[in-house]
Amino acid sequence: MARHADWVSGSVVVEPGHPTLDEAALTLLRQRLRSTRLLAQDGTGWERGVPGQWLAELLTGWQAFDTALFQSRLDRLDHLLINVGGQAVHVVRAPGVGPDPMPLLLTHGWPGSFCEYLPMLPLLIDPASDGGDPADAFTVVVPSLPGFGFSGPPTTPGLGATAVAELWHRLMTEGLGHSHFAAHGSDLGAGITARLARAHPESVLGIHLATPELPPPPRPWTEAEESYFAQREKWSAQEGGYEHEQATKPATLGAALHDSPAGLAAWIGEKVEAWSSTTPDGHTAFDRSLLLDTLTLYWATGTIASSLLPYWAYARSGDGALPAGDAVAVPTAISVFGGERVPFPKPHRALAERYFTVSAWREYECGGHFPAVAEPALLAQVLRDTFRPLRRAR
Repeated sequence: MARHADWVSGSVVVEPGHPTLDEAALTLLRQRLRSTRLLAQDGTGWERGVPGQWLAELLTGWQAFDTALFQSRLDRLDHLLINVGGQAVHVVRAPGVGPDPMPLLLTHGWPGSFCEYLPMLPLLIDPASDGGDPADAFTVVVPSLPGFGFSGPPTTPGLGATAVAELWHRLMTEGLGHSHFAAHGSDLGAGITARLARAHPESVLGIHLATPELPPPPRPWTEAEESYFAQREKWSAQEGGYEHEQATKPATLGAALHDSPAGLAAWIGEKVEAWSSTTPDGHTAFDRSLLLDTLTLYWATGTIASSLLPYWAYARSGDGALPAGDAVAVPTAISVFGGERVPFPKPHRALAERYFTVSAWREYECGGHFPAVAEPALLAQVLRDTFRPLRRAR
């Protein structure tokens, strides 16, 4: 297992990747799904967590899920395995189709994976195919966080945002040869992207953050800040039990989720339903097939327990908050997405400007916590618009 010093200064090795879903794990999954012991039906509301009927339907769909088709879709992607000083990182790379594609790093969060960016890839790499300008093309790099999916396990006891940002910088510059690049992140990925820009303004041309969670600055607070942090405190008390458990007892929770497909589906599925926006016809914008892709990926790679470790690391690393009043110099575009079934508190531009050089601020009533999934065309256009003025600086 790599030590911190190894992946900061050790060699970077890039190899073609051919990730496959472990067949033994899939066989066990089918057996466990057939023998699931569900609680008695107790209504359809979400007040106490995942409803029994909803979970039963999800598990039925998982039993019928075509893992071979999922594998064939994975096989059509360009995978790399990049070893940074002993830390193995799985990367999906999609070369741009245009005169001078800009390198773009996309970082996911929890309970996501690289899969949530796949619907958006064609729009980013080949904008002309969607009626856009070929000059807006990106070469897209989508790494899986350490301990997620096909990436290797993180160093004990987990990697915080600052550590992953350093990994990403070496991966992009030394591994892939991108001396200058843009970056986007949501959820955990937003924190990583912010720290990447702060630590390496010489490489990062600009960043885009999707509904970032902003830390409390030193008092005094404005009235808007008082309201925002009061809402955050209320939300955390009502909805943040998952975060507290993952930050305090990840091994206990991980043991249960690693062993039980029903538990895994309930834990992830409830968050996907709560945090997603809805389609015009009232359905969850996080497509059911993508949810099954995500669940299968966590199960087949055995990474649900290690995916909890960023919360453990965040609580102990000391790098949890950016310094207020010392704004990240890199141009930072922020989009605040909404429409979740359980709404997140939404930050204000004035607060964000304490931490970032805000180059653009957009607010939407759709997109939710997973805008790449819910609104891929919208987010792709936002990224084109955000980074278009920066292409001349490369």
